[in-house]
Amino acid sequence: MPSFQAKTPSANAVPAAQYDAIIIGAGMSGMYQLYRLRLLGMSVRVFESGGDVGGTWYWNRYPGARFDSESYSYGYSFSEELLKEWEWQEHFSAQPETLRYLNFVADKFDLRSDIEFNCRVAKAAYDEALNCWTIDMDGGGRARARFLITAIGPLSAPTMPNIDGVDSFQG
Repeated sequence: MPSFQAKTPSANAVPAAQYDAIIIGAGMSGMYQLYRLRLLGMSVRVFESGGDVGGTWYWNRYPGARFDSESYSYGYSFSEELLKEWEWQEHFSAQPETLRYLNFVADKFDLRSDIEFNCRVAKAAYDEALNCWTIDMDGGGRARARFLITAIGPLSAPTMPNIDGVDSFQG
């Protein structure tokens, strides 16, 4: 199994978990990256700010949330078995079905065992002395990895419009 050896840290360094790769985000892209990197034999840890997998499909639960493309185009194609086992119920699936699908994938490939939920990354910096990425969490904790993948997606934080009066808008 491939792994890296970081250079010896100083005596004052905060102890950190070591991985080959760290992924920030457990949405569709983060889950896929975890699956692929495991196949390469890498040690991987995913840090997810939410309470479960799904990314935008976990967070956005408003009425009418659904795919804007046909459901099959959102399905993972890396597993023939997965393609045969899951059958989309609608051509343009709504949020609940999409989240069920992502949970199904996470269960089928035991992805949650390498994901830390309710964990927000506060800082990610490349450490040239150690030849790796150092990741600090909001609530404390530190991890290091040779590779860092940010899979936070474009819908990970609200974007408020710059419109006069938006702060006092009531409805």
